[in-house]
Amino acid sequence: MEKHRCMICAKPGAFQGGICDLCKAKVRGEALQEQQQVKKDADRSLHKEGTAGESKHRG
Repeated sequence: MEKHRCMICAKPGAFQGGICDLCKAKVRGEALQEQQQVKKDADRSLHKEGTAGESKHRG
């Protein structure tokens, strides 16, 4: 496998997909945090409107 540079940090290495494992983990972590924030904002908005969120519904 040829050594390429990571598209994010530009460190040389042998990896697939153009992004090193460390940067992949960082990007995934940031995406998860953003997804959690969007969910919190949506739940807050539903609570303000007086509508119960699905996560509060037990079945």
